[in-house]
Amino acid sequence: MTSQTTPQTLLWMWDRPQLFSSPPAGVGIAYLHATVRLSGDQARTSWRQWPLRIAPGVTVVPVVHVTLDNLAPSPVDEAQQQAIAAALEHAAAHSRSGWVQLDFEARRSQREAYAALLERLQPLRERGVRLSATALASWCMGDPWLPAGLLDEVVPMYFRMGADAARIRQRLQATGAATVPACRDAAGLLLGEPWPVRGGVKRRYVFHTGTWKNEDFKKIDTTDANQ
Repeated sequence: MTSQTTPQTLLWMWDRPQLFSSPPAGVGIAYLHATVRLSGDQARTSWRQWPLRIAPGVTVVPVVHVTLDNLAPSPVDEAQQQAIAAALEHAAAHSRSGWVQLDFEARRSQREAYAALLERLQPLRERGVRLSATALASWCMGDPWLPAGLLDEVVPMYFRMGADAARIRQRLQATGAATVPACRDAAGLLLGEPWPVRGGVKRRYVFHTGTWKNEDFKKIDTTDANQ
């Protein structure tokens, strides 16, 4: 299992063709393992379509992404929570690192259900699986509702921050860290966009809007994230 304190960079790899043989030394892969689509009271799970070819020894974290239907809001009821939990169980069974990641931008009306979902996932942690979750940057700054005690890692996404972007970047420039302590160990960043957080984090997840290629690795600073 990957050490929780080991500094590293992971590439977020969505369900697209893989155009490289292996990432640089010390760089891991957080790949889309499954997508759970919620629409009204329905949940539909789809699995990764593009094959992965990752060299032995590379840290690999499977990600379960939850999408929401804007036209049919979901309550994230017990059955839908169970569908998400089942996808994460499946991801854990395929994890090389002992980590899994939940990527779910819950709406304000779904926060209570999100917390219930995390409670449902605690048996995974009791079995030794480490649970990571992405978070909107605003959740880690001025809207600290996320029940972080039910997670092993919170990854604020410091890109595409919408109307809050300028305020959040100004805050990070002044303090160098998220307001919420649980959000300070990791950062989600976008290749090609200025990174508001560089040092002080244990893990950095880097997103690509297209497909990762070997030449993209030259654009990533893979030095110690704690520097």
